[in-house]
Amino acid sequence: MILQPGETILWQGRPEARAPLDVSRPGEMLFGLGFIAFSMLWMDRAMDSGPIWLVGFVPLGLGLRLAVWRAWGPRLRAKLAHYTLTNRRAIVDLRWPLIGPRLRDLHIGPATIIDIDGEDPATIRLTNTGLVGQTGARPLTLCFERIAAPRSVLALMRDVQKGAA
Repeated sequence: MILQPGETILWQGRPEARAPLDVSRPGEMLFGLGFIAFSMLWMDRAMDSGPIWLVGFVPLGLGLRLAVWRAWGPRLRAKLAHYTLTNRRAIVDLRWPLIGPRLRDLHIGPATIIDIDGEDPATIRLTNTGLVGQTGARPLTLCFERIAAPRSVLALMRDVQKGAA
């Protein structure tokens, strides 16, 4: 990880490894299974008609996203995420196997909204409202999901926020 000059690491951690499967939308998952079944049927029937069977990959991908990724995505993200809190920024590093590392950071300042849910393990959400990219003003949100010692990390974030004022 690349730190800026004068930046020090205050805390590093990872989410709880056993994130629950998200089965909160069973209708969406069943719809995804329907897409998977349709695409398999399409590809089977169109196999003799030339390359038109390749069109079946579109509903297959959509079905896999709806049926599988919805449930297993949080668990995979928990397995691949690394969190870092410095004296200036909060950093989330997702190390995807095929894509590579994806580093997101958020500068913690006086205007940063820091919110925690009441669960254990807890998720801490940081939101900065301001100019992001060329599209104009929209909030930039960063989450430390399912961390084991949320109160101490929240206290560190509040200290960083006070120091930035």
